[in-house]
Amino acid sequence: MNRETLRENRVHGHPLYPVSIYPRVEQLNGQSILDCHWHDEMEFIVLHQGSAVFQLDMTYVEVREGEALFVNSGEIHSGMLASEEPCIFSAVVFSADLLSSRDFDIIQEKYIDPLMKKSLMPRQHITGNSGWEKDILEALHRIICENEAKVPAYELSTKAHLLRIFALLSAQAPLGENGKSRPTGSHDKVERLKTALHYIHDHYAEPLKLKELAGQINMSEGHFCRFFKQMTQKSPVEYVNHYRVLKACKLLENTDKKIVEVAMDVGFDNLSYFITVFKHHKGCTPSKYRKPFEEQAYVLTEPV
Repeated sequence: MNRETLRENRVHGHPLYPVSIYPRVEQLNGQSILDCHWHDEMEFIVLHQGSAVFQLDMTYVEVREGEALFVNSGEIHSGMLASEEPCIFSAVVFSADLLSSRDFDIIQEKYIDPLMKKSLMPRQHITGNSGWEKDILEALHRIICENEAKVPAYELSTKAHLLRIFALLSAQAPLGENGKSRPTGSHDKVERLKTALHYIHDHYAEPLKLKELAGQINMSEGHFCRFFKQMTQKSPVEYVNHYRVLKACKLLENTDKKIVEVAMDVGFDNLSYFITVFKHHKGCTPSKYRKPFEEQAYVLTEPV
């Protein structure tokens, strides 16, 4: 298996400043607030409202308003609402290269390399119940606000905040006898899920059969359905439909293709079923979803 082909396709930040800030993100739809995915960058998720249960590989963590979550490089993660209250969160996504030294030094040897290799496993759930956790939460809020406002030297300030955060995390995560401060779960299960997700993301526009999905990771159909549901909190059909709807939204936002063409392009061979599934996920029809983007395009093309 070529692990390099399994990562999320989105580019986070810029090569000269590999940081992306996603402020005030609201839940995707229904109970889901974060779709199951992974990427090579590290990430902090800060909850501003509500509560959610996040999956990190094989671990589940409930995060409440005012708390934060650390997602290490390569960890599969997703999030579901933990209550009826809507959830709003921010995300800070960044490459570990931002933390690295130009030359190999004691910082790289003792802290950055062990973090990347997961021999140093820092606290994932930042609750704010201790002084050092409050310092981390304050630093995260400053990163988000300073990047949004583009204050002078925000890039330098962001790097300083992140180094401070990992200094605090590292001080609270000494290596255990087995070289790790917490278990990482089943590596094999995580890699199998990545293979299945990669296949779906590559072939969503084609007819997808349960048998071929299960075959990608050498499972029976029944075993695969149970495994996929356990790992993603969605059935394979629910996940495929959700992913197709996300791709349809991009086409509705950025092209003038007819609704039936959009449906076909993302893998639906029945227009009525596409509209039903789209409405279930987005709370409106594809036509209604597209309307604000059409109006915006009209305003932008009006003569001055």
